[in-house]
Amino acid sequence: MAKDIALFNILTNNLMSVAREMSADFLRSAYSVVIREAADCSTFLADAKGRILAQPQDQPLHMNSVSRALTGALSKIDATNLTEDDAIILNDPYSGGQHQSDIYIFSPIVHDGKLVAFAGTTGHHADLGHSAGFNLYARDIFEERFRFCPMVFSVSRDWNGGILEQVLRSNLRIPRDTIGDINAQLVANETGRRRVHGLIERYGYDTFMEICEEFLDYAEKVMRAALEEIPDGVYYGECMADDDGIHDEPLVIKAKVTVEGSEVWVDFTGTCPQVTTAINCPFSSTVSATYTMLKMIMTDPSFPINDGSYRPVHIFAPKGCLLNPKEFAPVEGRNVIIMRVFQAVLKAFEDVLPQRVPAQGYDQRTEVNLQWAGDEKEGFVAISDQLGGGYGASIKYDGADQLDDPLGNCTNSPVESLEIEQKYFRVTRYDLRCDSGGAGRHRGGLGAYREYEILEDNVNMTVYSDRFKYPAKGVAGGQDGTKAYIKLYHADGTQEDLPSKGSRVLNKGDRMLVAIGGGAGYGNPKDRPKEEIESDIRRKKVSLEKARELYGYQG
Repeated sequence: MAKDIALFNILTNNLMSVAREMSADFLRSAYSVVIREAADCSTFLADAKGRILAQPQDQPLHMNSVSRALTGALSKIDATNLTEDDAIILNDPYSGGQHQSDIYIFSPIVHDGKLVAFAGTTGHHADLGHSAGFNLYARDIFEERFRFCPMVFSVSRDWNGGILEQVLRSNLRIPRDTIGDINAQLVANETGRRRVHGLIERYGYDTFMEICEEFLDYAEKVMRAALEEIPDGVYYGECMADDDGIHDEPLVIKAKVTVEGSEVWVDFTGTCPQVTTAINCPFSSTVSATYTMLKMIMTDPSFPINDGSYRPVHIFAPKGCLLNPKEFAPVEGRNVIIMRVFQAVLKAFEDVLPQRVPAQGYDQRTEVNLQWAGDEKEGFVAISDQLGGGYGASIKYDGADQLDDPLGNCTNSPVESLEIEQKYFRVTRYDLRCDSGGAGRHRGGLGAYREYEILEDNVNMTVYSDRFKYPAKGVAGGQDGTKAYIKLYHADGTQEDLPSKGSRVLNKGDRMLVAIGGGAGYGNPKDRPKEEIESDIRRKKVSLEKARELYGYQG
């Protein structure tokens, strides 16, 4: 630990502030709705070895995967001659990335000729060539998105009209958004670089490097102390996804968690094999989901997470299983699986840490992608609308209503922003779904309804989601949350129930209703105080009928 505690706190809090400022600049500079409004992006600072130092509270799934992406890149490139005109880019799921829609860009920070750190960003890009939207039937990652293996490019030579930008631009349907968002990543990285230079100039190179190392050690110490509070033992958890989009069989994720002193091992042996559809979960996503879950229940929410936090955690998934697929299995829809990883590990701690482990939430992002080829003047338009659901209740609190899953942490995309961007659909309904939260002493959070009216012909819709078959499970007598569904009302008066994963071509006059699932309840519903039930009835979170049926309400 640093001898000067005050200086340690000042400098480490400065690092956190820099990461937050980078995030703000990224969001302000972005072009696409998915980043500008939904905040599907993250920023971070890493040291010269690729170890994460500081991250804001952006996307946990991004944040806890960064070190694998950067250290993986550094193992394949020569970093000795990097300059501040260089940048590292990658999105390859088999080189430390996740799915190819998420591009990582790392900008070196060089002080007096020495590589001292990296400023980095990752963002979700709705248009990266190949399949529009989500291609459930992609046979490999080459049918999903433009692929960047870890590579170094010169910003002045290869970008800003250079060959890299030209090649990428020529493969894009909406170059304004994608090129603009990558420029926003470079802007945010430059903010981080300037601020880190300022810290080194103010406190000195040696002090900066020493405190960065101590920051990692401090995070490790806190995580180890938290793990030591858990009784040694072997714990098991399991969760399952509905299906792979083709077959009816559920996809089972099994976790064996071994705690010994200040170390924890998470072994996913027994998980089902990888599938042929594009919902496999690359190992980086598996690792990130596991880290996030452990951080959530082990340490104070205000405690920053960096590479030191990961040192006591050891994760294994057999090659060829759903959570560590063989190259080059398709992975674009890995979001279907990552929350099942999160829940399987969380389930393992349900009995040993009841004060910290909530009931299951809907815990699934329903991602609706709507694309329209348009005309020669307007060109191609693509919108990715990401919808969360109800959170599970805990031993002390009701679940939160209609939020992105804990791994995504994206914000709601305002209806107005979606409609300003295009003219081929409008949102005619967005409200909470009464009775969707599981009953309990503490009630599960509510899901919502989102309805789209299609205004043009030949709108291509793709979706990936889950919990259409298996709802969130209640705890300690709490009841399950509701399942999700999607109904398509055709202009000719017919209707159909859509599967959780797949695509349709929609036409003018069609309406699509997405019903998002709710979180599970915690504890016996009959123990819920009367005043809380009446409050739920007034706010239309629970109907009078269900209040009487499930809670025994006599009013």
